[in-house]
Order: sequence, then structure tokens, then C-alpha cells
Amino acid sequence: MLKKLDWYIIKTFLGPFFFIFSVLFFIFIVQFAWQQMQNLIGKGLDSITIAELLFWLGINVVQLVLPLTILLGSIMTMGGFGERYELAAMKASGISLTRILAPLFVLIMLLSIGLYFFGDKVMPFSARKARSIYLNIIQTKPTANMKEGVFIETVPGFQMKINKVSGENSEKLEDVFVHQNSSSSDNTMTIIAKKGNLAPDKNDNNYLKMELYDGVAYTDNIKDKNINQRKNQENQYTKFDTLNYYIDISEIINSGKEEDPGNSYKFLDGAGLRKLIDSLNIDYKKYYKTYQTNVFNQNYFYTNKIKTIDSLKTRTVFALNKKNKDDQDRVLNQAIQMVNRDQENLDFSKNEIINREKLYSKIDIQYQRNFSYAVTCIIFFLIGSSLGAIVKKGGIGMPVIISIIIFVIYFIINFSAENMAKNGTLNSGIAAWLANIISLPFSILFCFKANQDSELFNISLYLDPIIKYFNKFKKTNKNEEHSRYQ
Repeated sequence: MLKKLDWYIIKTFLGPFFFIFSVLFFIFIVQFAWQQMQNLIGKGLDSITIAELLFWLGINVVQLVLPLTILLGSIMTMGGFGERYELAAMKASGISLTRILAPLFVLIMLLSIGLYFFGDKVMPFSARKARSIYLNIIQTKPTANMKEGVFIETVPGFQMKINKVSGENSEKLEDVFVHQNSSSSDNTMTIIAKKGNLAPDKNDNNYLKMELYDGVAYTDNIKDKNINQRKNQENQYTKFDTLNYYIDISEIINSGKEEDPGNSYKFLDGAGLRKLIDSLNIDYKKYYKTYQTNVFNQNYFYTNKIKTIDSLKTRTVFALNKKNKDDQDRVLNQAIQMVNRDQENLDFSKNEIINREKLYSKIDIQYQRNFSYAVTCIIFFLIGSSLGAIVKKGGIGMPVIISIIIFVIYFIINFSAENMAKNGTLNSGIAAWLANIISLPFSILFCFKANQDSELFNISLYLDPIIKYFNKFKKTNKNEEHSRYQ
């Protein structure tokens, strides 16, 4: 009997589960596609490429959809049992709520394990596939990510603005502005042209060939020149009918390699992330130890020197007020420069430490997230099944409202904690598990209340003791008191 009952409970759960999962996945994927569509439509890309790219980018919503599906499905299933008095019949026959939920709990455990392996294996694979498609788009249609009339920095080392893009492969350009980014000590160049073509180099995929027509190239040759030479240098420009310029995009193509952890950690599975975290720990400890030693040695040296100075026997090396005006300015400027240099060094070290901590937090959250989302499925099942047994309402009315409220609160906490960790204001381990830590006591409380058949959402259950307490202090009318004994 119990085996048949187990299968009946599982079949009753799987019906709403697949329906809810399909609807939620469709809603999330459409929302994601709508956000990305403006960057893909009208760029000369075929519909198959767009659909494939959106699929591999959007498949990650499964990590959000599955916990919400389990929450809503468990509320609907147990609420339906309660509404049809099937739950009461099961309990009347001597079956406890824990035994009723046992087959569903086993199923949710399997789904949680599946979600972990999905995040550990499928999501890195989807990220690599999406990147492969993206690189293929850049190599075949380099203007796909360009917006007309807007300055962009998609190509490393350049700022570009193109007022109009046309052609079958979006290779034809009009009103082109190109500025080469460089340091303050390197040569710079700015190109303005009326028309042009931008396409991959046929001989080397690491380069884009930009062919410009009817324009002017402004150059500023300042390398290895002092300030006076730069001031006296004449403006240099060259008018051209045709100009071929090759742009190196190897940095974009090679940015996903393992030696670039800042960009590649999303492509790694759990074992790869664990290995990367261990290597970062070793590297960071070495960096902090070296920095600590340098700071300590500098301060320790000067502190000991100051201790050996006898203020009574110390004489002034030179009196600044006795120097002429030029010497005074020179000494003060040198002192200011030394202080500014030390301040810049400290600011640089501070920013370096902050950036290292942010990178570590991002990688650690990526590693912890697969475990935390799997546990979220179990917590949501405990909350959903307990609330369903208490509310005793099936269908898509009350269960949907309760699920949305819980889901919104949970993921506000989760995403806020993750953002705080990525900004360096919260430990990454705590951030990844904070929402689960907060939700777990509520799931246990709801399970206890459901097992006790407590009317958790009966308002009178909470108001009646308060009203009864305040009625003790209510003054009794004397006429009512007298009439009571007549």
C-alpha cells in the first residue's frame, strides 16, 4: 500500500513540476532574450546564430528556475492534498507527515545533486560555447557589437565612433572616427574618414583590416621628447585617399586562456576553480608577506633612528629661514614630492589589495554557488511542502503568491550578499551561504508547525491572547455587574 502511495505522491508532484518548470524557464529565457536582442538584431547575424547564442547564454537561468519550481510545486502538491482531504485521510490511517514527504524528499535530493552537476559541468561548457560563438562573430562580423554614433572601446587600444554601418556583413562604414589609446609618453594617432570597410584579415585571424577612404590622419610624435620639444613641435597630419590599418584583436581571442584568471574562471568546473583558489591563496600570501616585510623594515629603520636621537644634543642641520627664496622653494617642493610619492605608493598598494580581494571573492562565490543552490532546493522543498500542508490550498492562487514572496526575499538577500562580497565588504564564504543560513531556521519551524497541524496563518490564533490580556484591564460597567446577579 505504501509503495503505491509513494508513487501516487511522486506522480502528483511531477505533473505540476514539469508544467511550472516549462513556464518559468520560458518566462526567464524570454526576458533574457529581450534584454540581449537589441545587441544582436540588425547586425547581419542569421537567426540560427542568434538562437544558438541566446540558448547557451540563457541556459544558466536553470539555477534560478529549479529552486522556484520546487518551492511552487511542493506548495501546490501538499496544498492540493490538504484541500481534497487526502492529507487528512493519510494521517488518519496512521501515516505521519514525515513519511508522506519521504518519497518527495528523495526525489528533491536527486534533483539537488543534478543541479550541482549542472552548475559544475554544463554551465562552464555553455560559457565556453557562448564565447566561441562570440569570437566567431567578432572574426566574421567585427562591427556586430558596434552601435552607430556611439564611442566604443570593444577593440583593445582604440576608441571608435561610426555614424553608419551597412553591408551584408555590416562591413561598410561611414563617418569614421578612430583614436589610438596610448600612455602619456607614447605616440598617438587620430583618424577621421568619410567611408571605410572593416573585415577580418584573410591571412591572420588575429587582425582586423580597416580600409579607410578620403580622410585625414593626425599624429602626435612625442615619444622620447621632453616638454619643450613637444611644445615646439608642429602639428602633423596626413591626407589620404586610401589607408589600410591593421588592428590586433589577439587580446580578445586569447583572453579566455587559463593564464588569465580574471576572465577565465567562469569557464572552469569545480575542480578547476578549487585549483585556481589554492594557487591564488599561495600567491596572495606571498604578496602580503613581501609587502608586510617591506613596510615593517622601512618603519622599523626610521623608528630606531629616531630613538637614538638625543633632542638636547641635536643641532639644526640648516635653518630654512636663513636660506634664500629659491632654496626655500626647492627644499619645500622636494619635501612635498616625497610625501606625495609615498602617498601614491600607499594608494597603489591599497588598490592592488582591494582588486586582489575582489577577484578572489568572485572566484570563491562561483565555486560556492553550485553547492549553495543545491542546498536551496532542499530548503525550498521543506518550506513549500510545510506551507502547503498548513495552508491546504492547491491550484495557482495562494501557492503562487506565497512562492513569489519567498523567492523574492530569498534572492534579494542572496544577490545583495554576493554583490557585497564582490565589492570586498563581506566574506565570500558567508555571502554564498547567507540566504540559506537565514532560510534554514524558517524551514525547520514550518516543518514543526506542519507536523503539529498548527494553524500558522490563522490570525485569530495570535490576536485572541492579546485581546484576552487587555480585557483584564477593561473596566466593568456597574449596571452590567448588578444585572448579572438578578
